[in-house]
Amino acid sequence: MKKGLLFFIFLSFFFSSHKVVAQCAERLSQAQEAFDNGHLYGIPALLSDCIEQGSTSKQDKIEAFRLLTLTYLYIDDPIAAQNSFLALLKLDPEYRVDSTNHIEIVHLSKEYITTPIVSGRVRLGANMTNIATIHENGSYDLNNNKEKYTAAFGFSAIGSFDVHFSKIISFSVESDLQYTAFKYDNTIFSSSTGESNLKDEVALHEKAWSISLPVSIKLTYPGEIYYPYVYGGYSPNYNIITNTDALYTKREGISTTETEDNNLDISDLREDFSHSYIVGAGIMRRINYNYIFIDVRYKIGMNNRVVREEQFNLEGEDKEAINKYALTYLQQDNFFRENQLNITVGYVWPKYKPRKRKSVTATSFIGGLFKKKQKDE
Repeated sequence: MKKGLLFFIFLSFFFSSHKVVAQCAERLSQAQEAFDNGHLYGIPALLSDCIEQGSTSKQDKIEAFRLLTLTYLYIDDPIAAQNSFLALLKLDPEYRVDSTNHIEIVHLSKEYITTPIVSGRVRLGANMTNIATIHENGSYDLNNNKEKYTAAFGFSAIGSFDVHFSKIISFSVESDLQYTAFKYDNTIFSSSTGESNLKDEVALHEKAWSISLPVSIKLTYPGEIYYPYVYGGYSPNYNIITNTDALYTKREGISTTETEDNNLDISDLREDFSHSYIVGAGIMRRINYNYIFIDVRYKIGMNNRVVREEQFNLEGEDKEAINKYALTYLQQDNFFRENQLNITVGYVWPKYKPRKRKSVTATSFIGGLFKKKQKDE
């Protein structure tokens, strides 16, 4: 009995909803015909049900508000026209008036701002660290060795907060947690010719966790579905921990000895703070009123990552890993900078607030501060 009653209620609701949608489509058609024939004053009453009914489709409501806006403009009721247009923008913040549309609504649309004041982003992706040598160091003959740095993959997790000055210009503040890695290989020959079979081979796999707080200025081309952008800025970086996996192989004649260590903590050998320039580009794709995007960024290291003094400071109980790094693996690090290629994909949540141009925006707020300062002076 109860199941039959619930089924009857569902059918009633289903058919009543479809009836309302059909009625609204019919009312819109009648209102458009009345508008085309110049019978304007009856249009608001025709469309009132479409606007007030909760089951009316969003697209029908948008069309109803557009037609109402035009109607109020033609019967010289600017306040009602503004209210209708603002209601339309709240339903569709990305609504764009076709320049070939009625000139009255084109002019009205220019009085409003639909650009979000702020937006949030999250993204995940991969990175590759490239090493740029500043100066070579070593306790061996630097002219008689074969050393090489190789980029390795890591990953990044980034959250950001954007402040929009216009549809084109925005300012971004980010928090970037990164795992980075690179490999170092060196073959050290004991003879000046490099042809002796007496040689030491060292292989290191350096891994680090760090956090960055990049800030940047972004320029976005406001498309309709796709929004390409470019940006540049500055990134301070803090090193959390640095470990290395080390493999040492010494061959003398036909005999071979090997030593291997995993996760040697060499954090004291790396500067806690570093600085980078950042440049990047990407493209966003609109999905309803949010966006997905892909971003490519390059970080250019600005300073030496090696703590010079600590390479020779091997005393103390907490220096066991560094002592082994320096004496067993013959490591007196080259001074180097870290550059990084980063590719991420993510999601954007804009905070829309359609408003008249005289309302407060990021641009008007900052402009107002300067005006106030000049007035005080």
